[in-house]
Amino acid sequence: MKKSTYMIAALATATMMGLSPASAQFGMPSIPGAGAVPGLGGGGGGSGFSSAAAALATNLKTALYNQVMAIALIQEAQGDKVKSARLRATAAAMQAMKQPSKDQMEKSLKAVEENPVNREGLAKVKDAEGQKKVSQASAHMSVVLVYDGLAIASATAMLAQKPGPSDLANAPAILETAQLALTALPVQTTNFQKYNEMTEAYMKENNVPKPSAAEKQAIAKKTDPAAKAIGAGL
Repeated sequence: MKKSTYMIAALATATMMGLSPASAQFGMPSIPGAGAVPGLGGGGGGSGFSSAAAALATNLKTALYNQVMAIALIQEAQGDKVKSARLRATAAAMQAMKQPSKDQMEKSLKAVEENPVNREGLAKVKDAEGQKKVSQASAHMSVVLVYDGLAIASATAMLAQKPGPSDLANAPAILETAQLALTALPVQTTNFQKYNEMTEAYMKENNVPKPSAAEKQAIAKKTDPAAKAIGAGL
């Protein structure tokens, strides 16, 4: 698929998520907790490509790590410690990722897809400890909804850059990961919007306190040290 097609897909996704196409392509996405995305605006040279690759790595790692951790906590709340442990191991591998990896991304996406959140499962969580884990999962989901958008913007930037001589060895793998992000993250974003609505409805029905903006920021900082405050309304 040509670069222009991926750009159109990313901008369409940005619009769907409430971002303006202009801000998603040329500047800071207008979402809570979003920082500037390096490498936007096209151009050539190794520094632009490296900057975009670094942004993609951070934003993608944060999005995927929190996706898997949210599901792990839901499974743990529902009493499935085996699944939770397996998911936590996948999240830890994602957290340790140094540069965008298509294989690791696929593993994380698969882990989430195989363990969807549903209202029936949440309704079975009656104990205080389980409810606490649902609240923690909700915090992770809020981070996901911010960083999915940032990862899509970073992937768009990545495909607008020309690798420099020092980038050529890693460029194919990084670009492949960027393309997968543009294909897969819109679906995952839609899923997590639904999951977040379910967990919030559960917390409201059971008088479970929502996580604070500070708690969400602390979670985001585990994979993005520069993370800003993520709004409590997310």
